[in-house]
Amino acid sequence: MPSLATRFPGRVGSLMSWPLHHISWKIILPYVVLTLVLAGFGSYLATNVVTGSLEERFENQLAEAGRVTSDSVVRTERAHLETVRTVAFTQGISDAIAEGDSGQVQRVAVPIAANSGTERIAVLDSSGKTLVSVALTNPAELTYVTAITSGQEGEWPIARAVLNGVTDEFGDKQAQIIETNDGFILYTAGPIKSGGKLAGVVLVGTTMETFLTGTEVQALADISVYDFDGTSLVSTFVAEPGDEDAGLTISDPTLLTSITGGETVRETRIVWGREYDFMYSTLELRGRTAGIYSVALPTDFIFSAGNATRTQVAILFGIGIVAVLGIGFFLAGALTKPILRLAGTAVRVSSGDLNARSGVRTRDEIGQLAETFDGMTARLQKQHLATIKALTSAIDARDPYTLGHSVRVGQLAVTIGRRLDLPQILLQHLETGGYLHDIGKIGIRDAILGKPAALTPEERLLINDHPSIGLKILEPVDLPEPVIEFVGGHHERLDGSGYPRGLHADEISIVPRIAAVSDMYDAMTTDRPYRDAMTPEQAMEILNSEAGRFLDPDVVRTMREVLHDWERRRLIEPELKGYRRKTPQISV
Repeated sequence: MPSLATRFPGRVGSLMSWPLHHISWKIILPYVVLTLVLAGFGSYLATNVVTGSLEERFENQLAEAGRVTSDSVVRTERAHLETVRTVAFTQGISDAIAEGDSGQVQRVAVPIAANSGTERIAVLDSSGKTLVSVALTNPAELTYVTAITSGQEGEWPIARAVLNGVTDEFGDKQAQIIETNDGFILYTAGPIKSGGKLAGVVLVGTTMETFLTGTEVQALADISVYDFDGTSLVSTFVAEPGDEDAGLTISDPTLLTSITGGETVRETRIVWGREYDFMYSTLELRGRTAGIYSVALPTDFIFSAGNATRTQVAILFGIGIVAVLGIGFFLAGALTKPILRLAGTAVRVSSGDLNARSGVRTRDEIGQLAETFDGMTARLQKQHLATIKALTSAIDARDPYTLGHSVRVGQLAVTIGRRLDLPQILLQHLETGGYLHDIGKIGIRDAILGKPAALTPEERLLINDHPSIGLKILEPVDLPEPVIEFVGGHHERLDGSGYPRGLHADEISIVPRIAAVSDMYDAMTTDRPYRDAMTPEQAMEILNSEAGRFLDPDVVRTMREVLHDWERRRLIEPELKGYRRKTPQISV
């Protein structure tokens, strides 16, 4: 056996002289480099990350608190709008308002408020008279009582705006923070219409204490809301007795001007003896500035963050190690991919797909193995087809009129299958099946096969048995299922009139359908003792007439599409030339 150096000149020697081409080095070397990089990077992290980013983290936390607060306003307003719409579009509410039926209005509105967890809800008629105004007093039991503000709602600016039909780019809804006898409340108001006319107004509210308490939990910061003059309206800061507003009012006019002008402003202040970093911004309701809010974090947060940052460094070290492992696995996967591809090709070849090739071309041992394997498979395929062709030639040689019939049927089946975009392995099976489809004629007497006249019914039954005989002959051979289907089903017909099994359309796969058209076409266009060969056009007319009843119409249509190229091949390729008394004219 030739050595590797002989079969692959210059390649084996280069592999031996340059060790980095070995697969072991390809796996190990990246880990060596990554370990060195990780060691240096880890040292940098240990000395710099702990001391570096605390201020940045603090600022990010403050900015995030501001974003959460702003988003919370939007979510609250959106929830209000949903409740307003639900009440406004509830059937019967407008009629109850028109009739001044406060009891019915309450029976409609309160369950809607309870279902959404609304704290305050009020319904006015078209004149501004309050029909219902309730407040949630027991969230656990959803208990509502008449609100302290009952009767005042009609005088509020947002209620008057809705009653007067005021609209803006956001629609006909209004939102505002209202100062009431029961504290500051964020209200949203919307119209209730009937027949296109204003029937009443619904107001949905959330107390600012509830709003700030929920937002504080999410923002992880203290939150305050101010009037435009800088006066603190409500805050999450817990005031000390007798000093409720100490340190919260915005007293710097310049600062206040910048805030109301739309700027986001930072300030460090002392509140009740503790230093805080404040961030101010405007509170927007439905596109309009409704006040000022601030978020505040104690500056000693930086020191508490130091311990968290040390933990972060440890996590980063862990992430680095995981990254090294991840990259290692990735590289290992990339390096073993050719092996897996070669193994997959071997499986396909063992299952009968002799067209399979690994296509692996690398400058290592795997590449050499793959190249050798692909060459071996190519030779095996060539020998396999040569053996089958020799067998079919022996079969066809029994009758000069059918000489080359099996090869042509196999090649025509492949041509049709390729036009139908069938997988490559199925094309290979079509070719093999075509070569072997008439192998059962070995069991038919020569007197019947070569009879120059019409067959008797008994002789026809014997001829019709050749697919079954072929299956018995091939039974000991481990052939792919499509090849068996070709041999056993090339005389089956869609209407069940075929043989040997009389299969119907839903029982016949694409392989026998292609086989039937290929076999019939070649038989019709080849001379026989009892008739001359038909022209391609004549054969196609018969195929078209039987499409849908006996033959698959898609396969027949495809046969028509490849007809011209096929007949040209028959004229120039020796193995495709059949027994014809004269050369047919191609007119397609």
